[in-house]
Amino acid sequence: MTFLAPGLAIAGLLAAGVPIIIHLLLRRKRVPVPWAAMALLMEAARRHRRRSRIERWFLLVVRALILALLGVALAGPLLGERVATLESVTMHLVIDDGIVSGVTGEGGITALDQQVEAAIELVNGLEPSARVSVVLAGRPVRTLIQPATTDHRSVVSALEGVLVREGATDLASALDRIAIAINDGDVKGGHEVRLFSDLRRGSINDRTRPPALSSPDGDIRLVTTTPTEARVQSVQIVNIDVARVPLSLAGGGDDRLVSVRLRRTGETPESSTTIRIAGDAIAAPETRRVEWTAGVTDATVDFQMRVDEDGGVLEALILEPDGLTLDDRRSTMVEGRVPSRILILDRDDFGGVGRVDRWRATDWFERALLPDLGGDLAEAVEIDRVDPAALNQRDLDGVSVLVVGRPDLLDDEFLPELVRWTNEGGVLVTMPPGSTTVRPWATPLLDSLGLDWSVALEAESLEEPRRLSSNQPASALTRLLDAEISDLAPSVSINRRLPIEGPNDGDVVLVDDADEPFLIDVPIGLGRLVFFTVAPELDWTDLPVRPLMVPLVQEITRQGTALAARGRDGVVGERPPTARTSGAAMILPGGDRIVLDADSDEIDQDRLPTRSGVAEVVDLSDRILERRVVNPAVDQAKLETIERDEVLEWLSPSGDWVIESESDQVEVAAIIGTDIAGMLVVLVLFLVLFETVLARWFARGGIVNRRSRGLTGANAEADAARMDRTEAVS
Repeated sequence: MTFLAPGLAIAGLLAAGVPIIIHLLLRRKRVPVPWAAMALLMEAARRHRRRSRIERWFLLVVRALILALLGVALAGPLLGERVATLESVTMHLVIDDGIVSGVTGEGGITALDQQVEAAIELVNGLEPSARVSVVLAGRPVRTLIQPATTDHRSVVSALEGVLVREGATDLASALDRIAIAINDGDVKGGHEVRLFSDLRRGSINDRTRPPALSSPDGDIRLVTTTPTEARVQSVQIVNIDVARVPLSLAGGGDDRLVSVRLRRTGETPESSTTIRIAGDAIAAPETRRVEWTAGVTDATVDFQMRVDEDGGVLEALILEPDGLTLDDRRSTMVEGRVPSRILILDRDDFGGVGRVDRWRATDWFERALLPDLGGDLAEAVEIDRVDPAALNQRDLDGVSVLVVGRPDLLDDEFLPELVRWTNEGGVLVTMPPGSTTVRPWATPLLDSLGLDWSVALEAESLEEPRRLSSNQPASALTRLLDAEISDLAPSVSINRRLPIEGPNDGDVVLVDDADEPFLIDVPIGLGRLVFFTVAPELDWTDLPVRPLMVPLVQEITRQGTALAARGRDGVVGERPPTARTSGAAMILPGGDRIVLDADSDEIDQDRLPTRSGVAEVVDLSDRILERRVVNPAVDQAKLETIERDEVLEWLSPSGDWVIESESDQVEVAAIIGTDIAGMLVVLVLFLVLFETVLARWFARGGIVNRRSRGLTGANAEADAARMDRTEAVS
């Protein structure tokens, strides 16, 4: 047995001596005073002194026992196998406050509310000597209570203020903070890590694993809540892509094609969803309705709308409530009527401009961009040409698409600047040199971009012409051409190609009938690399004179720019928005201010966005230069339930975890033993009642009164002893 407060136990045992001292004091000798009837009284006392002695000793034992047991009960006696860790236990609580914890159940109670309530119940059940620390696992991960404290009231108050965040759950980083706190701390004793989460699919990130958790003395216990079995359904807005409409849809003015991609997570029954597009970028909201069949998880809704000249914020909203409301809204910034600037890198060839058979790949690309030089599209596109050897940093200012027709003429010293521009959201379109190759060019360029591809030094001429396959891979770059590409692609023949190995299958946009890549689209930072393995000129392919050429080039510039623009939006807990202006300040939603440093690629984890909304880029006088948006981390908002074994397997690198069932009590006893104070208090109350009854009974004569009428006073025994001595003398 051990005690939470050993001092109280000692005090109780000392208090048990008080009745004994009083008893001894009452037994001190008194001077005998003989008087006439003394002989009769002494005779009665002698007959009953043994019985009266039993009464007094019985009361003495009861009274001493009451005081001793009261002190022991107040000291908090505990029984159990693990009581040795009682006085030094440290509780480390990990609370999942990520976007998945916003799932609502009956009565509008969120999963986070339930987990916080369980954590508070645990803290309230701890003994005063237990220390507590708290880490919140929603990105950006933050420490709520550290170092561990015994001020449980402050811990409860802090837990009551925890709200659902819109960032993804990052249990690995949260547990890493716990590991650092345990290893760096100087507190000795046992540790227990408690994980409070619904543990849905979005709570577990398979790309990361938790660190090993251990304490210097090896005494650590790992406990997690039971994965939820509650099934919910939610429709999420995953992306909003905004681009100028294709030529076939253009109706004049600055029309935009807005594509809203939806995803269902959790249960997928037959249902319907209403999507509304609103914001200050358009004059009036528009609404679409999506009908879901059972089992379908993805859908895309297209809107064509006129954008205001100044642009602005465009917001997509799901009108029907579902199990998770934080993923029902998404925003993006739409540029106003500003022409898209496209820069073509190639040398001037005045001798071949008039003859179509001598047009270079960049000539065909430019003509496909502006097939009608006097049309409305000319107002939306601005095309410039620069010699690759003379390219400098200023030429890239404001450029959204860079078409490189002679990559062999690029200066290697300029490649880092080109990579920086691409990483910041530029679309880099690269083609093999048409006829003359000055030097090997592909390896330096691809190495700078971080691509491990193998590209031949020279193009190969095919003995038999190939054609583009009628079965093309699915690609975001050509999504709007999916309905037509199976008819348009087979008409294109190929005579020469640049052999290439290494691209991922998911990055291939077009393939020939030998399943070799024709066009590749790969993300580079926030930008894109669009790589032709076949130069679009007549010596290589008849693509320039085929119907596929114009829509393909239009989609490369339009959709490529839209895909790159998607990366400029910020995501809660992951990245701040990107801006064109460097050296300025950005005011994030919520008021946090960060400095935009173009020379730094690192993201300060403590300055990540903590909430969604509109961010403002301001100068030194707080004049607004740009506006950007921050969206919730919907990619990890997956609400499917997972099995216990999968949870334990994911947690296994950190140690041996146990799952606490919902019926379990707060397991303080599992760490510090069984509390028997309650039983002792009940016993003390019974003894007090028993002593009261017994004392009143003995005061009226007790056992002696029922059988005789002799002396039973406090001095009866002493008087009887004196009488015995008198008789012995006589």
